[in-house]
Parts: sequence; C-alpha cells; structure tokens
Amino acid sequence: MVCPGFQTKDDVYCYSLAKALYYVVSPVTVGFYAPWGRRKDVLLNRIESYLCLEARKKEQEEIERTGQRTRKTTGKDLIKLIFLMIFHHPVITEKHKQRENIRYCFIRFSAWEYAGSDQLWAGMVTTLCDGIESFFGLAPISVYRAVARKTKIIDAPLKQEWVTKKFLCIPLWVATLLMITIGITVGALIMIFGFPFGNFSGDLLGAAEGVGATVVGISAAGAIRIAIVVIRNAVVTQKGKVEQQMNRSDMSSQLGFMSNVKAEVKIITRYLQVMEVFQRQKIRVILEITNLDQCMPDKVVGVLNAMNILLSDPNAPFISILAVDPHIIVDCVESSLLLKGMADNGYEFLNRIITLPFSIPRMNCETKLCILRNIIEGKGELIREDDEDTAVDIDILSEKDQLLRQRITPNLDVNINDMPLAVRSSNELMESESGFLDKGPKTKTLIDEAFRYLFDENMKDYITDNVVHIRRMVNTITITIRLMIREVPKSQINPSKVAEWVILATQWPCRLSWIMQCVEDEQQKMCPNEQETNGEYSKTFLWDVFEKSLEELDALKISLKHLLELDGDPELFHQLLCESFTVEDANFFLPFTVNLDASIKRHMELLRGSNNMFESKKSNRLSTLNLLNLSVDEVCKEMNKLGFREERLQLYTQKIKDHNLNGRALVYSNNNEIREVLGMGLGDWTLFSVYFLGVLPPSPTASATAPVIGKQEAPKVNAGSRENVLKPSRLSLYISEDNSS
Repeated sequence: MVCPGFQTKDDVYCYSLAKALYYVVSPVTVGFYAPWGRRKDVLLNRIESYLCLEARKKEQEEIERTGQRTRKTTGKDLIKLIFLMIFHHPVITEKHKQRENIRYCFIRFSAWEYAGSDQLWAGMVTTLCDGIESFFGLAPISVYRAVARKTKIIDAPLKQEWVTKKFLCIPLWVATLLMITIGITVGALIMIFGFPFGNFSGDLLGAAEGVGATVVGISAAGAIRIAIVVIRNAVVTQKGKVEQQMNRSDMSSQLGFMSNVKAEVKIITRYLQVMEVFQRQKIRVILEITNLDQCMPDKVVGVLNAMNILLSDPNAPFISILAVDPHIIVDCVESSLLLKGMADNGYEFLNRIITLPFSIPRMNCETKLCILRNIIEGKGELIREDDEDTAVDIDILSEKDQLLRQRITPNLDVNINDMPLAVRSSNELMESESGFLDKGPKTKTLIDEAFRYLFDENMKDYITDNVVHIRRMVNTITITIRLMIREVPKSQINPSKVAEWVILATQWPCRLSWIMQCVEDEQQKMCPNEQETNGEYSKTFLWDVFEKSLEELDALKISLKHLLELDGDPELFHQLLCESFTVEDANFFLPFTVNLDASIKRHMELLRGSNNMFESKKSNRLSTLNLLNLSVDEVCKEMNKLGFREERLQLYTQKIKDHNLNGRALVYSNNNEIREVLGMGLGDWTLFSVYFLGVLPPSPTASATAPVIGKQEAPKVNAGSRENVLKPSRLSLYISEDNSS
C-alpha cells in the first residue's frame, strides 16, 4: 500500500530519509546499503529532489519570518561578498543559529573513475574541492584562500553579523581609504612640485613625500601580494594542486600529504561557514560516494579513512552518503593488508564509521512494474513524465546548473522508431526476405505480446528487483523473438513461453544449466534407433528431470557453490518450472537462449564426467551418483559382477528384493544395518561394500595396531562421496512437499 501523494513505495522511503537528513546534525555518514543492481543511483536522485523541495519550502518560510532574502554569489552580491571577506570577520550570531533554511551542495564521487590512482581517497578530496568551487564560483574561494589566515570566525552573542577588521586600532577599510588618499596626495605633490632640494621648505616637503611614499609602498606591496595569491588560486585550483602531488612518484612517502589534506578540509569548512553568514542560510555539502564496491580492498580502506577525516571536525557541514553493497565492503576490509589485525570483523569497522545505516528495501510489485514499464517505453528506470517539471522547480540550489551532479546514466534501450531510415528499411527488408513468410503475427506484435505478459498477475512475483536484470530481460526477449522468426514459423512462437524462458535463464542460470546438462547426458545415452524412448523422454517435464537429479546436484554443491549463488529464490523456480516446460520445449528454446552463459553448462559437464570416470573406472566401483539412480532390479544385476557363489548370490538378491534395497536405500542406510539384513560374511561384505558403498568395513583394532607413517592429514571428501551427500546442504535446493517422493 503506497501512501497518498507517492506513486511508489520507493518514494516513501526516499522522502523519509530526506526528511531525516534535513534535520540531522552534521557531520554524519549515511550507510546507503543495497546489493548490486538495486537502483542506488536512481534513489539518490529521488533523495536529492526531496531535499531540494524541503529546502525551498523552508526558505520561503524564513523569508516570510525575517523579511530578508538570501544572497547569491553573482553580480552586486559577489562584489559585496569580496568586500566583506577582505575587511570584515563573520559572526555566528544567535539569529543565524536559529535559521532553518538550508542550502544543499550535492557532490557525487564515483570511486571507479579514480580506481587507477595510487591514492583513491585523494581523488575524493579533489572531487570535493572541485565541486565546491563549481557550486559557489571560483572568485569567492580564491579570495578567501588569500585572506583566510587573517579572517576569524567569531561565535558570540552579537547583533551584527560582520565585525570589521582593525589596523592600528582603526577599521581596516578606513585605513585602506586613508592609504589610498595619502597615495593620491603624495602623487599629486610630486607631480606639482617635484623633489625640492637646497632649502628648508623643500626639505620638509621632501620628507613628507618620502614618508607618504613609504607608507603607500608598504600598503601597495601587501595589496599586490593578495592580488597575486588570488590570481594564482584562480589559475591553479586546489584540485590541480592535489593532483600534482598525486602524480609525483614519491607521493606515497610524503608524511605531510595527509596533513595538507586535513588542512584543506578545515579551509573548506571555514569557507562554508563564511558563506552561511553571507547568504543568510545554512549550507550542507552532501558527498555521495558510489561504485566503491568495485575497487580493490586497500583503496576501499583508503576512502573509508578519508571519510573519517571529513568527520574529524565537529563543525564540518558534511553529510556523506556511502552507497555500497555492505557485504563486498566488509570482505574488502577484512582482506585488506592495511588493517591486518585491526579490523578482523569488517562489520564492526563499518559500524564505527556509519552514523545512520539505511538498507534499501526490496521493491514491491508496483515499483517493479513501474520500472519495467518505463524501461520498455525507453524512459529510463524511474523517470516519469512529471519529473521534468519537478526538476525545473527543485533546481534552485546551484547557480551554475549544478554541473557537478551526475544524473541517471543514459538509457541504452533503442526504440525501433528512433533508428535511422536506412537501418529500419534494412530490417524490414530482412524480415520480408525471411524464409518463413507465413501469415503469422508481425515481429513487433509478438514482442509486444511478450511484454504484456510480463504485466500479468501471475508473473509479478517472478520479476526481480534488480534493475540490471530487468533491463537484460527486456532486451533479451526482443533478441530472442527476432532470432526465432529467422528459424521457425511465426505461428509456432508463443510469446508468453518466450518470456517465461527468458526469466528462467536470467534469474536461475545455474539450475537451468544443470537441467540442460542432465537432458543432454540422458539423450546421449539413448540409441538413435530408440525413437519411442526418445519420444517419451521429450514429454518429460524439466522439473521432473531436476527432481530426479537433485541428490546428484546436492553431492556436487560444494564445487558449484559460487554458481548456485547466482540463482534467485528456489521456491519461485519451482513454481515457474513445474509443469510448464518439457524436454521438447527446452530443446526448442536452447538454440535461441543467448542470455545463458554456456561456460556454466560446460563446467557442469566436466564436473559430472570427471566424477563418474574417476569413481567408476579408476576405483573399479559404482559411483555414488550412479548408485542413487539404481532400481532394485538394477542392484541385483550389479550383484552378478561381484563373483559370489550361485547359491549365495540368489540368497542376497532375494533379500535385496524383500527389503526393497534400491540405490537410494543403500546410500542413505547404515552400513551395519545393510550387512545385518543381507547376512553377509566378512569376505562377501568386503566385496559388496567396496563396490557399492566405496568404503572398507571398519576394524576395531586398526587404529591401535596400525603403524603411523608420515604426517596424517584429515580425510578429504570427494564431490561424489557418500559422506558429502549426507552432509547438510548449505544452499537451499527447495523441493515442494507436494512433489517430493
């Protein structure tokens, strides 16, 4: 249920976080947690929008309350700002502390752009400097850097917001005017009277001119120094200075580099306080750190340490938003050599930095369908028609159109109507020349039907909340249908089946690859002449194939752990696959399945083949994987290979049939119970246990009498061993109770 005034559940969460950030006391670090592909950039844009709307609302209230407008950094306001910076000290008054209107400066730092730098955190500082310079303009900060040492920020209960600087107990601006007046007077005297010599009056005039020239010269020298510093700061920005130090080969060994960075952060903090007093509003810099989970562990730690520097000053007006996948960051922290012995628990280290954790919730069905609809229509992820008007209204923070803000990445989906005419004509020509010129629906109609099926009530649970996967799914459906019309008649293409198959391959690549490998192996075992058997097997449901091989997959789960982690919810896999697709359907769709990585299936092929070959050929015994699929009659047939005496063989086979000892029963039963039921002697039991169970009967005195040679190692468990099969699975391979046997 979405609250009134919000179109999606995401809007509710973004608004709540933006409201909290507006009133939070800086500095603060927000942990914006979400796995990969969970629309972090889009939600950050929504948070920015709500912060801007709240800031505009508070600004209007402040203007109505005080009757004072906020100042800008352009035109006359810029001249006044420079004058106040040079000749006055700002005062943080009680009136200023009570102001609630806040202006936000959004700076988005993509860590991936600086991943090649030796010091990634230095790139974050340069981005911060460049963002603030772009936000307020280059002139104000250049002037402030020149006069920062002689500018104090006064925190006192005064009424005036600016206190003049003093020079020889007189206001600095008065002293400056006096110096200018003296300079003009001395210049005029020299031009009128020149330099008099030889008389008393001339000596007095010369002395006066000399004193005046000295005073003017000293003042002019100071003014020239300040002007040079301002020009140098304008030409070589602070970002350029830091980058020059980053490019030096010995930068990593400079003990003072980190100190310079801390000093730069303090200058920025003081500059923002000056701007707060001048503009009659509070200022917050929101540093959004993205793509950090794509960098190397040591560089991740460096950025986290740099965030601590930003938070070291209690007066710093910074709000840092760390938009990452916490699982990856924790692994980076724990594996980093820089924190060896200091951060063995990555979650504790992260909790020391994060002030406000915020985990992005899973998308509800309405949000997923909204994103899906916009992607299909080529509008992006969460771009709505009313967003353009909203963007115009809320873009009040930047005087230069917020050049530093990075918006949503360009949409890669191409609308067929936007293609050049030559390309569209060639596509139409290719379709007209197709060998399957039937009276079936057009290609665009099939694609539209497949897209419409995604909005069906029964399909909403299968749409993932990963935006990247949704894009892949939409693009793959288009490609798959266009491939199919070149090979099969359009009348045989079922758009809904195509959509379901694409979803299976997108969200469960490991399980679907396993099923396809099992189908391929089973078909290879069949003789080409067994047409009836092949026909019956082609009608088998894929879920039955998966369920039959589930224990084998469980035996190999350790080797397939990383691949199984790629799959989505196993319960949804069962619901989508059960009684939906047959082996015949799989063989039909497989040539057009472009979104299923063939290397996954190849890995499973090698894994199944190596285990069967190693256990059955090399060890001269049945592999556990083969034993699981044996029926009672097949077990009795295998007994003939062990060389038992005829009368004993008949007795054993009869007991196997009486107790229904199929392959699965032999795998999961206790060895002593099996021996007791069969009534085997030591010799026969040894042959049976080695061939069927792959183990020797335990000897009670073996551990006491057997000599120990060399270093003993813990017994290794093969992927297909019985011990591995009995070990509880760490990865859920869900089987519905209604379908389990």
